[in-house]
Amino acid sequence: MGEKVMEGFPSREEALEDFFAAWEPTLAEELVDLDAAVGRVLARDIAAANTLPVVRASSFDGIAVKSAAFANGLPDTSGWKLGVDYVRADTGDDFPDEFDAVVMIEKAAIQPDGSVVLDDDVKVEPGSGVRPAGSTLKAGTPIMKAGLPIRPTDLAALAMAGATMVPVRRKPRVAFIPTGSELVPAGIRPRRGQNVDTNSLMVKHLLIQYGAEPVMFPIVHDDPAELERAFAEALAVADAVVVNGGSAVGEEDFNVRMIEARGTVVHHYIAAVPGRPLMMAVADGKPVIDLPGPTLAAYYGSEWCLQAIVARMLGVPVHRHPTVTATVAADFSSVPVMANIGRLDVVRENEGYVAHYYNFKGGQLAECMTSNAQRVSPIGEAGFPAGTEIEVELLRGEEFVEEA
Repeated sequence: MGEKVMEGFPSREEALEDFFAAWEPTLAEELVDLDAAVGRVLARDIAAANTLPVVRASSFDGIAVKSAAFANGLPDTSGWKLGVDYVRADTGDDFPDEFDAVVMIEKAAIQPDGSVVLDDDVKVEPGSGVRPAGSTLKAGTPIMKAGLPIRPTDLAALAMAGATMVPVRRKPRVAFIPTGSELVPAGIRPRRGQNVDTNSLMVKHLLIQYGAEPVMFPIVHDDPAELERAFAEALAVADAVVVNGGSAVGEEDFNVRMIEARGTVVHHYIAAVPGRPLMMAVADGKPVIDLPGPTLAAYYGSEWCLQAIVARMLGVPVHRHPTVTATVAADFSSVPVMANIGRLDVVRENEGYVAHYYNFKGGQLAECMTSNAQRVSPIGEAGFPAGTEIEVELLRGEEFVEEA
């Protein structure tokens, strides 16, 4: 009696498959200035409008000359004059059409009187030292495919191609409603019976990482009328709604009943811990997620569920963390009927990596949230003894992994 039901729930993968079958996003796009496009997802294939160089250009710093003057070998350059027999042509420079070759400046010493002394090994032919028009880029050349996030180096290519306004996928607006009469905002010292709202800050910036535009609501108390008002406002202004807290079946878990009344529930309770009471629903054609309140549970639900929803709305794959193989420092157990997320610290030891798990239920929640790695134990895995090699996801760069 009183034991938690831990079996019979769909896996994360099954839940998402069912959810995506019940809800189909619309991929919207907008135009943004080139300078504001970094990090956005390109909405359409881009081809070059420019041809570069526009006409032929110098391949290096030098002097542009007339190749005909070299038809019989090195000419007498003692009487050469700037603008008549040669002109300066630095790397990428255009130069007058009567000149058709370039001599590297290291082999052409310009004298005070304007004449030139050439090295004996200089050889000039028509077009030598010259980059032809379009040798860097030709109009119509494919530059970048739709569906790719735009990086700083991509901005350079897009600018080269002549892009000014860039078509990108519109960021999905995701409303986040923190609920709970016990919550106080971050920065307020909690009193007896109160708790700090940690999830608003965390989920806001996770959503930004995922590519969404968060719409953050203030804390809503456990009052059905207040909750329903906030939920209606969120549905009116956002593409997706996240209600945080009240996802179980407790006396004050009003959110579950509110969502059931307004929308169609696809799944409630998933084989993933912590946070198995997560609810997935559709209301007004929009995804609605009731995210469990505990901090690590809210993080886990964001990682596997919210991230997948935002990725689907942007038409991109879910981000994958880099992985390393590490040796477990101590025995570790997990619930075999659930996919368990564990947070851990990885350190370098004996030319390898060692993983130290944290216990969020054992007073190590802060350590969990600041740790440098994580691992999701798949369904069916009950744990492993110390010394086992496992693959872990790094949450900070490998360069931040410290020596033991």
